Amino acid sequence: MAMSRPLRVLLVSSSGGVLLDLLALRPWWRRHSTAWVAVRAADTVVALADQRVVWQSEPAGPRAVWGTVRALRPDVIVSAGRGLALRYFLAGRLLGVRTVWLETLPQTTDVRGSARLCARLAHTVLVQRPSRLSAYSGAVLVGELY
Repeated sequence: MAMSRPLRVLLVSSSGGVLLDLLALRPWWRRHSTAWVAVRAADTVVALADQRVVWQSEPAGPRAVWGTVRALRPDVIVSAGRGLALRYFLAGRLLGVRTVWLETLPQTTDVRGSARLCARLAHTVLVQRPSRLSAYSGAVLVGELY
C-alpha cells in the first residue's frame, strides 16, 4: 500500500546511545516529516543542529509532554530511550498516536522497569538481534544498527 503523504515522525531522545540508535534509523526517517524532542547535551546539540528540535529536561513535566505532542500532531512516536520516552509513549497512546520502541544493545541484557514499560506501550518493538525476537510479542528484527 503506497503512502499518500510522508508521516509526521516524532523522535524522542536523550544523549549517548539512544541518540546514536535513532540517528542510525536516518534512512527511514529522512523520508518523512520529522521533529525531535531531546535532552540538551553536547552530543544532541551537535548531532541535531540541522533538525527541528524541542529541547526538554529529563524527566519532562506532563504539561510539556502533552503540549508538545498536541502541537506537533505526530503520526508516530519513535524512541530507544526510557525515561523521557515513557511520558511521550503514554501521551501518544492517550491521543491514538502509534508508538515504536527500539531496543538498544545494552538493554538486551538489562531491561529496566521504564524500558519494560516503553516496550509494553509500543505498538511495535524493534530489536537488533535475532535472539531478542522472542522477548517481545510481534517484535521486528532490524539488525545491528552500528
